[in-house]
Amino acid sequence: MSATNSRRTSVGNLLRQFAASIIPITQVSVKPTMPTTQINIVLAEPRVVAGELLNAKVLLDSSDPDTIINSFTAEVKGVGRTGWVNIHTDKIFETEKAYIDTVVPLCEPGTAIGVGKHQFPFQVRIPANSPSSYESQFGSIRYQMKVELNANTEQATCSEVFPIVVLTRSFFDDIPANVLSPIDFKDEVDFTCCTLPFGCVSLVVSLPRTAYRIGEVIEAQVTINNRTRKGLKEVALQLVMKSQYEHVNEKKLTEQLIELVALGAVRSRCRMEFEKCHIRIPDAVPPTQNYNKGGGDTAIIAIHYVLKMTALPGIECEIPLMITSAGYMDPNKQAAFQMHIQRGKNASSNVPRNTKNIVEGSNYR
Repeated sequence: MSATNSRRTSVGNLLRQFAASIIPITQVSVKPTMPTTQINIVLAEPRVVAGELLNAKVLLDSSDPDTIINSFTAEVKGVGRTGWVNIHTDKIFETEKAYIDTVVPLCEPGTAIGVGKHQFPFQVRIPANSPSSYESQFGSIRYQMKVELNANTEQATCSEVFPIVVLTRSFFDDIPANVLSPIDFKDEVDFTCCTLPFGCVSLVVSLPRTAYRIGEVIEAQVTINNRTRKGLKEVALQLVMKSQYEHVNEKKLTEQLIELVALGAVRSRCRMEFEKCHIRIPDAVPPTQNYNKGGGDTAIIAIHYVLKMTALPGIECEIPLMITSAGYMDPNKQAAFQMHIQRGKNASSNVPRNTKNIVEGSNYR
């Protein structure tokens, strides 16, 4: 009996010692500290044009009256990246390029801030040759602002990253004058059956010009002369963005449908005209980038646009377009251009127009 009691006593002592070693640990648990500062930004414009000033205010909300700033900076960075894998060789192609990397101090070290909201305005000029913000599967161009606060306490130290939208700087002044004139694009598609002629489809796409700025409406007139015994289905106009990603001597091309206007169908042995086909260029798309740029420092992502006319069976033709971020630099010249466009809409359709065969190709690269 005594041996049994001694074993129970030893087990009880062991449990008490174990509890004594565990309980203090649970009692000395570290309480999570709450941050005493919060950072946000306010931009003067939702997007900034390359070559212009980025005007912003950093908003700092503090709940600690004893906060002292050791350093408070805003870093503006823009980086372009491309990357894809060759499915045949498993070779990876990656390119990275920096367009801007600037750090701006927001206040002097040792500055004390009280409880409440504080504003720190600053300006940064975006380089004139900066490309537009862009996101895709095989490449991106991203701009961001990193605001970093280093204070005398861990609770007051924080950092935040905010995206910035940049728009390429381009005007009608930078493009050839002939792309601002009316033009007719013509094409013919011959159909055969067992090597025997099956008929021909003639296409004419009339445009007041082939250069536009983002936000404008493209007004096209499509004429189709179907001289075959089969009707055409799903006739449509498409605004397509073509992207070219570069890595040294390697390139990858992709297409993205931006807008589509369905025109209907064309019966066999019938000629039809589709007037005032309107396609609006969205405000959010990037302008044409790297257009016919010879030599110098080129972008790793080139962006071009085409107006594509499609129909079944097997009809597809492309018309190159130039899209800028703005019209003319001179407001008076832009106003005169708008008046010229309005007069052109009211003018007679018998005015001579330039013509171009689509099969001849184009100078857009």
